[in-house]
Amino acid sequence: MLKEIKDKALDEKVPIIKDGGLNFLLETIKEKGYKDILELGTAVGYSSINMALLDKGIHIDTIEKNEDMYNQAIVNIRNEGLEDQINVHFKAIEEFKSEKMYDLIFVDAAKAQYQKYMEQFLPNLKENGIFLFDNMIFHGLIYEVESIPSRNTRSLVKKINRFREYIQTDKRFDIIFYDNIGDGILVAKRRKQ
Repeated sequence: MLKEIKDKALDEKVPIIKDGGLNFLLETIKEKGYKDILELGTAVGYSSINMALLDKGIHIDTIEKNEDMYNQAIVNIRNEGLEDQINVHFKAIEEFKSEKMYDLIFVDAAKAQYQKYMEQFLPNLKENGIFLFDNMIFHGLIYEVESIPSRNTRSLVKKINRFREYIQTDKRFDIIFYDNIGDGILVAKRRKQ
């Protein structure tokens, strides 16, 4: 079933996490024993299903604003029998409010908003929790910004680069870039206060 979800997503050009990034994400969850996860950007539920299948004790809140994606995710999650573990919220990320604390906040949504999302959800991150950001090299384009023909894409990639620079100076986190994994992964671990 997961292969079908993945193949359909790739056929329909739905942006889902690359295999290397997914493996890294799943290994991180297993290694750290994370149970409470917030995912920003559900798409068709591919990554949240993979995370939930690791352990029955994992609970995921995931947010999706695109109605078609949301509906596909609901069907995919139901087909896997994971409705008790995965709660899909149909709304814009900016509108999501929760008192819940999370071990892991997985960010795979609007790349230009990564810094805003980090500030929005930092109060929901447990001490010792991590943000895990996907698409940090954006298909390798961060290395060749000026040669990108599309102005919109160039603008987006510049915003990713600005976020990369900003987070390196943010004293609230210990950060590691994994530019060689998937489409580039950034782990930002909350420092003890």
